[in-house]
Amino acid sequence: MISALDSYLGWEQPQHLPGCKRPAWDIGLRREESQYRHRSGFGEPPLKHACPDECCDHGNSFTETIVRIVCKSCGVARVITGEDTDNTRDRDTSTSVLGYGLPPRTAAGLLLWPGQTWLPHELHDRDGEQHDYVVTGPKARHVTEDAVVGQITQSRGKHGGVVWSALAVPDPEGQYGFAQRIRWREANDGRGRGGSPLRSVTAAARWISNRLAEAQGGAA
Repeated sequence: MISALDSYLGWEQPQHLPGCKRPAWDIGLRREESQYRHRSGFGEPPLKHACPDECCDHGNSFTETIVRIVCKSCGVARVITGEDTDNTRDRDTSTSVLGYGLPPRTAAGLLLWPGQTWLPHELHDRDGEQHDYVVTGPKARHVTEDAVVGQITQSRGKHGGVVWSALAVPDPEGQYGFAQRIRWREANDGRGRGGSPLRSVTAAARWISNRLAEAQGGAA
């Protein structure tokens, strides 16, 4: 994930069959050690892994993580498997780290939903704000693409101080946010490009609120 938006958008929910009488998921997790790579043909020998990258942590065998999701009422089941490596692995964490699952806060008449940080945790402000934020209007009950009006991301100023960059006014033709799920008409890098420097989350929320008001006034 590369932005707070990725904490909320782009995720799939398993679906029950129509008419499921007791919709509930039984979720299990297991690990299988020493699984061998194999071809699709039955009885063929295991594949040998030969990678020229000296930093590659793959091998001829691997630890496989399996997630099983089952509804015992309608019979829908899903099995997800993955290889346990330094980059792809199962890890224990919490909502305080992910941001997702925590309640939103209010600032400048908007809702700020905590999300995973863009900066690595070792570079984030440990004594202050712990999350980046997805911004919606005050009546949103969930974060959906059509409810999002802005994004707030922690960054660093010239001398290493904390600043907050902000994006506002979703626009399919916007010049900011390429390769992200939403493109934006307005941007402030927190250092003075795009408006006044943004030294706090509240200041960034006010900047977004002002840009939204200007956009609504222009549309009228």
